[in-house]
Amino acid sequence: MAVITTDILLEGVRRDDVFAWLCVPANHKLLLEGAFDDLREDGPGAYTLSVQGPGRSRTLGYRFDQPDDSHGGRRVYVQTAGKRFAGKLSYSLRTMKPSTNTLVTLHLDFDPGPLGLLVLRLGLEPKLRGSFARCLEALARAVPRSAPAS
Repeated sequence: MAVITTDILLEGVRRDDVFAWLCVPANHKLLLEGAFDDLREDGPGAYTLSVQGPGRSRTLGYRFDQPDDSHGGRRVYVQTAGKRFAGKLSYSLRTMKPSTNTLVTLHLDFDPGPLGLLVLRLGLEPKLRGSFARCLEALARAVPRSAPAS
């Protein structure tokens, strides 16, 4: 298994506002546009992404799965697919001090297989990390700032 994790602190944005925004499958297109080499929309919350790795471009399927707030925290799950990319991606949200700040962690856990591990080590991993970091930067721009508490 391979893991890619990156996070961002959203200042002035409440966790529930980020969660509500991420729960809309069509909003995920705003995260993915410009973060990958190519994007094809297959339906609401379903995309095919291209990542240029060593030697050639690779295809990653991204499908909105479900939100989860059952454990007191907030997570949004996405299924990933494709040769060497089958797995699960999650956006985990935590409230930081002050309560208007939210830490968003993007966590991708996937099975690249033995050959995929080699390709990751030869240069695909930094490319994926950069793409997912750009997704979180897009999230920071897209989610409206929360209204101050009254």
